[in-house]
Amino acid sequence: MKHLGEENDLIERVRKDAYFDPIKDDLDALLDPRSFVGRAPQQVDKFLNEWVRPALEDPELKAAVDSGNKAELSV
Repeated sequence: MKHLGEENDLIERVRKDAYFDPIKDDLDALLDPRSFVGRAPQQVDKFLNEWVRPALEDPELKAAVDSGNKAELSV
């Protein structure tokens, strides 16, 4: 499908197949993207609280952010 640029119709085929009747009522919940993120939301909050917010309290950095100038990150 990917090679040919076609749409992936797997979920539609699962919904039409009687084999999956026992889980069809749960399919939307099983496919909810939020169930695949694990602890990512809590990890982001922790990172923001422990690193980003304290860094933004630095007067020089705060002035740069407030000025709206572009910042470049080189990794």
